Amino acid sequence: MSLRMDFGGYKGTAPRVRVRRRAELGRRLTRRLSMVAKVPAAILQRTNQPDPKPIEITAIGPDKTQLTLGAISPGPVSALVAPVLLKYRVCRPRLLLAGSRAEVDPAADVSLLRGEVLLIEDAARQYNSIGDTDRRYRATEKLLHTEDEYHEILCSAKELYSRPLARNHPEYHDIIFKPLENLANVSGDLCQRIQQTLDNWSADKCKLSELFPASFWSSYWQYLEDYVDSRRTLDTLKATDDPVIDFLRLRQAAARYSPSSLLLLPIVKHGINFSHIFQMN
Repeated sequence: MSLRMDFGGYKGTAPRVRVRRRAELGRRLTRRLSMVAKVPAAILQRTNQPDPKPIEITAIGPDKTQLTLGAISPGPVSALVAPVLLKYRVCRPRLLLAGSRAEVDPAADVSLLRGEVLLIEDAARQYNSIGDTDRRYRATEKLLHTEDEYHEILCSAKELYSRPLARNHPEYHDIIFKPLENLANVSGDLCQRIQQTLDNWSADKCKLSELFPASFWSSYWQYLEDYVDSRRTLDTLKATDDPVIDFLRLRQAAARYSPSSLLLLPIVKHGINFSHIFQMN
């Protein structure tokens, strides 16, 4: 009796054991196959990564001393300048290209700075004590600081893009960058008016509205009309893979602002609504 029971138990359990083992074996094979499938992708990703390369970048520190900074490419500019910012206790860092004074993108790869001189400045501003008790004076000071930085960005476009484009592709210079050059002059005049107002400050007689005459706004509306043509030209060049686009990309390198973002900057800064013009054109 016991033999039959044992034999019967064996016959009853054997199929289930085999099914279970097959299931476990299948899961193991699936896992291993999935790992094998991932290996080529991991190897390909590793082989596509560029080999680290040591480079040296020439920089001018906040105290105007020349520095030679070692870096590894690929790597961001922010990591390159971090020790300098810490050493000089820079409160508001500003990174510029020495030749054009164009702002540098901190996330750009350090290799894009090869051949350039990097300016490391502290953009923290000093305020006049008059503003401690006169809120309008302090607001005017801040307006001057903001406009001055904006004016420098517009001027940097001339050295970084405009002049090289005029030499190599003169047919596109006026339609793309001439409007920005005109606005740079308008912004420079505004900075002078603000500075004169601060130098001859009179809380009773000062009228901030006089800083923005009708000619100022007329210049921006003219720029708005020119912007449509400038942007359309850039879009056409991109769509046709024109060599001009490659030239501008090479000029940009580590700079923060591309030609498209520079053209859009005046509109974003002054909050001009231009959507209806695009609908009309």
